[in-house]
Amino acid sequence: MSKQHNRLPHQFDPFRMSEAGSQFTGEIPLSQMRRLAPLLASDLGHVRVGLRFDVDELGVACVQGEIEADLQLVCQRCLEPFAYPLRHTFGLAWVRSEVEIEKLPTRYEPYLVEETPVLLNEVLEEELLLAIPQVPMHPEKFCRVKISTDTKQTVPKNTVKRDNPFAVLADLKKTRKSK
Repeated sequence: MSKQHNRLPHQFDPFRMSEAGSQFTGEIPLSQMRRLAPLLASDLGHVRVGLRFDVDELGVACVQGEIEADLQLVCQRCLEPFAYPLRHTFGLAWVRSEVEIEKLPTRYEPYLVEETPVLLNEVLEEELLLAIPQVPMHPEKFCRVKISTDTKQTVPKNTVKRDNPFAVLADLKKTRKSK
């Protein structure tokens, strides 16, 4: 028997929630995501969440989740903020030991439950961190920095050419050979 809730729990027992077939929908402020915050240009907004706890046909306690958020990331080409609409689905299996991880079907990612209750924000934040790009960038047509398709590397006009710090070593090597 499944229970539908329109409010997300702050903490929960994943095995009990799975046994009960609980379902949750709700929102969490981005400002509560402490590990995600350094990657964001702004922590304004919310993460919309849908969770369906279950025990599958193999007896695996699990959760199917959906996360949606409009994140403000920093483009790593031009260092300007840009909107990144994130839509992520995931399937986690709750396990108590590493031995259980080896027996899981491949459709699940294991989540090792070392103690209960589990903090929901930590689970969701981990999924968000896995879902955002490692190197966030605007789509190329919207970025201030244009990428050259030329194979030669171009130096921006306002860049000062600096001496190679290893040129001194090259000069020493030349003088030693000539002796």
